[in-house]
Amino acid sequence: MPRARSRLLAAVMLGALLAGSCSQAPSRESLGLGDWDAVVAAAQGQTVDWWLFGGDDRINGYIDDHVVAAAADLGVTLRRVPVSDTADAVQQVLAEQEAGVAEGSVDLIWINGENFAIGKQAGLWLEDWAPTLPNARLLDPSTILEDFGVPIEGQESPWSRAAFVFAHDAARLPEPPATFADLLEHARANPGRVTYPAPPDFTGSAFVRQVVQALGEDEAFEFLAELRPLSWRGGTTFPANEAELNRLFGDGQVDIAMSYDPAFVASGVARGTFPATARPFVMDHGVLQNASHVTIPGNAADVEGALVIANLLLDPALQAVKADPAVLGVPTVLDLARLEGSARALFDQLASSPLLLVSLRPALAELPVDRVEALERRWRDEILP
Repeated sequence: MPRARSRLLAAVMLGALLAGSCSQAPSRESLGLGDWDAVVAAAQGQTVDWWLFGGDDRINGYIDDHVVAAAADLGVTLRRVPVSDTADAVQQVLAEQEAGVAEGSVDLIWINGENFAIGKQAGLWLEDWAPTLPNARLLDPSTILEDFGVPIEGQESPWSRAAFVFAHDAARLPEPPATFADLLEHARANPGRVTYPAPPDFTGSAFVRQVVQALGEDEAFEFLAELRPLSWRGGTTFPANEAELNRLFGDGQVDIAMSYDPAFVASGVARGTFPATARPFVMDHGVLQNASHVTIPGNAADVEGALVIANLLLDPALQAVKADPAVLGVPTVLDLARLEGSARALFDQLASSPLLLVSLRPALAELPVDRVEALERRWRDEILP
């Protein structure tokens, strides 16, 4: 998933936006985007600059090897602009819109819920465009209503699925914990073998939310408090991020890794950073999950091309490629019940893999952005050493 830099930066940006003179984002009607055939015609020859988190080589490969070629077939050049933090893309849009730049350098963003909310409140995003995409009719309805509790209102379109998944090494830990009570028992029996990244790191924050959604907030913080002294290095420190936790897991220093990427075990094994015996698992309490979205700035220079790309990302053939374990193994955002014939067959024919989970149910809903921030503050006050 795209990363958010910090709550402080988000708050500073939001304050600047609300205090400034940003106007309401233009609507698709004002830009003449109501006719899809006209959109496709206008997109011919455009170059779409897609700003997105660039730290995942498998996602980069999927885009470069599959999406770029499919876009070229439609007459659109797709240029991937990698960033280390989604906030960088939002800040670029903010700076250009405040400067009155009519045709900005950002055409499309892989956006996360927090930064979508910031930009939406500031009127940065193109309005009412997502439902007009022809492939939008194929979407799972749960992906188009809210993003971390923020009403989407047609200002972003899903393109990928995220789910909070754990990993264990079957050679070291044949039976992973099925519940958080089991996890705590494992930590008691094996001090120092469990940890998680410190919030507000994206993965660490998601772990806290996973526990909260499974147990309820007060019980969750009792669990986290009891887990801390049993954790890696006696709970005196935490991994800084998911990459550090993955390294500890890959080196055999801890027994469990975790990620909001449901294919992270397959990625780790493919890169050689995880042992071949690593396997994914989820808790019986349920699986925290959401959809990843793309959004279009209101001042995008190549609006029509960005719309074509957003629709292309929902093409059943490309969604099936993304779901292929040999490519990414990321679940589709499409509603398979809405697919017919050859489109449905693309998914029915996908191979299975022991490095990917067939079921990510039951789903646990994500929390609103303000609740996320409150939980991170409570973690800092009650759990952080």
